[in-house]
Amino acid sequence: GREEQSLAIEIETMLSSLSDCNDRMAQCVKSGARTANAALLQRYREIYFDFKRDFAETAGSIHRKREQVELFRGAAASKMKSDGEAHLYAEQEALSSSLRSAGSVIGQADEIRSALWSQRRLIESSGNALGSLSTQFPSIGRVIGSIQQRRYRDNMVVGLVISLCICFTLFWLFG
Repeated sequence: GREEQSLAIEIETMLSSLSDCNDRMAQCVKSGARTANAALLQRYREIYFDFKRDFAETAGSIHRKREQVELFRGAAASKMKSDGEAHLYAEQEALSSSLRSAGSVIGQADEIRSALWSQRRLIESSGNALGSLSTQFPSIGRVIGSIQQRRYRDNMVVGLVISLCICFTLFWLFG
């Protein structure tokens, strides 16, 4: 109930904070010319969207479980109205099911919170490390840039080969 809602609000706040951090990093990347920083930012954005999707899936799962519990509680109550002991047993089962479900959700929320905190620490430390490395060793940036240019060129060659294979296959099939 309340604990789940407070954890959900806390996770949403942390997700928002992570999004803001990514936005601030994007501004820093725009001001610099390092493509490694842009790749790192892209990875952090992907992690943010993964966390956001996982949280939405977990919240949806919790909602579906609550609906199932309510549905089964109503069905069990309609069958056992005549027998008071059976009704108490059904109520006990519903309560224990709810407690297990709530414990599972709280555990998932705690894992998400821990993952968000570790992600935040990782982003902060890598940003600091990149900033200090680029100021101390400007040649590292040039090396990383040349590596990324080679990688881009290799990707273009592979793309060209694949497109030629597709064109050849289409020509062979329809020509």
